[in-house]
Amino acid sequence: MERGKVAQQTALEYRKRVCRAMDYISRNLDRDLSLQEIARAASFSEFHFHRIFKAAVGETVAAFTRRLRLERAANRLVASWRDDITTIALDCGFSSSQNFAKAFRHHFGMTPTAYRNSKKGNKAGKRENAWSLQAMYTSDMPFIGPVNNERRNAMNGKVREMPEYHVAYVRKMGPYGKETCKQAFGELTAWAASRGYLETGVWLGVSWDNPGVTPPDRCRYDACVTVPIGTVPDRPVAVQTISGGPYAVCHFELPVDSDSFQQAWEDAFAWVVDGGYECDDKPCYELYQQRAADHAEGKCVFDICIPLKRES
Repeated sequence: MERGKVAQQTALEYRKRVCRAMDYISRNLDRDLSLQEIARAASFSEFHFHRIFKAAVGETVAAFTRRLRLERAANRLVASWRDDITTIALDCGFSSSQNFAKAFRHHFGMTPTAYRNSKKGNKAGKRENAWSLQAMYTSDMPFIGPVNNERRNAMNGKVREMPEYHVAYVRKMGPYGKETCKQAFGELTAWAASRGYLETGVWLGVSWDNPGVTPPDRCRYDACVTVPIGTVPDRPVAVQTISGGPYAVCHFELPVDSDSFQQAWEDAFAWVVDGGYECDDKPCYELYQQRAADHAEGKCVFDICIPLKRES
């Protein structure tokens, strides 16, 4: 095999395994993970793992882990108004509230208490959790009132028990928006077309990070299509499972080139707020409806799915 093709395949394999390492860290932020454990989870040699991760992600493993812990804590400070700061610090993997406060001030330029108080629209009560999660996906925006009745009826919001989705995916890092999504889905569509998944697969777009606290160039977006369990991925995709459980599901039909996608997210979170639901600490996703007639009309039909905590 030509040297160039070998190098390309190796680079793609590194990218898939680095994604696995990132996801493993994300799922275990409350634990102190060793480099050996993370490397093993991503099938890397421990000896070279930290250099490969830094080259692919632009951050060391330690810096990436610390940033995700701080971003999760920032979300919790706003989402869980009644939780004290020490509880949040420990739940997010910090050894003490003092260490957390020092790291938080260094990263965000203010204390955890000041950060919590600086967020608009957070009042103690039934609705504060959902409003703060709205800020996760619509950036740092002022308090927005309830969605009007016409839009509410059109999106037909419901709480549904969603299944797990076993998916092939392509991950891109960058600002959430058309360009990042287009690149990710372009690569995934080319891969899926030759394997028969264009018509048979369920298509999703998963947003992992909070653009209100995560630098835009660090935001992770996954273009996904369902595949049979046991599917062996090859370039440029990897595989993962999207969690099932209770979700708020809101329906939208928009022109493909519409500028209203952010408004759709705002409306979906407003529906969650009005219902007094509490969001879970998992990524949201868009679930796309693949209908030939809609494509012919240049229309995008999709559901916004927001994870909820299961009521006890």
